[in-house]
Amino acid sequence: MTRSQPTLQSLQDIRSLRIAVVHPPDQDRDELLGHLKRIGCKVQVCWPNLDAELHDVDLVIMAVNPQTAACHFEWLGQEGAPPIIPVVTYENPVVIQAVMQLNAFSVIPSPVRSFGILTAIAVTLAQHKTQKTLEKNIRRVEEKSAKQRTIELAKSILMKTQQISDKDAYLLLQTQARVNHLHIESVADEIVRAAAVRT
Repeated sequence: MTRSQPTLQSLQDIRSLRIAVVHPPDQDRDELLGHLKRIGCKVQVCWPNLDAELHDVDLVIMAVNPQTAACHFEWLGQEGAPPIIPVVTYENPVVIQAVMQLNAFSVIPSPVRSFGILTAIAVTLAQHKTQKTLEKNIRRVEEKSAKQRTIELAKSILMKTQQISDKDAYLLLQTQARVNHLHIESVADEIVRAAAVRT
């Protein structure tokens, strides 16, 4: 794979984006819409609320100013919510705090110019993808850890109730899993649940 291939793929991805622009009607919005359409993106304008379905949006470009910073957007932070690029007019504590709460990876400064928009989109997409991969890996580790804790608890229950060693308890779990065509975690979970009912 050459060094240029990821960039070409990213540009192709950007052209196929479905972008919701949450921005009041002004020159900044006109400039933004014109450039996004020249890139080839499918653009939907929403103001003052995001009227689009989240599953129909790949990216949100949103005006962030003292007025919008005070608004509550219910879709923010929802599972599957698209990444956001703020369009920033002011640099004051309220706006900076709002940008940080949006978990933005880049911003588009106002007055909006065509230069920098493509970079902001590319960086945001790449960082969002990285973040989602990390979150997925963390969930996988947490799930594995939870399953291991269940197995350990089931072993301790078997050791106590059947007066067997740690090794024998694990072998018993393995045998029950094999006989019943189940994963060992499922057998362990059943033992833990049954013990909880008895207590």
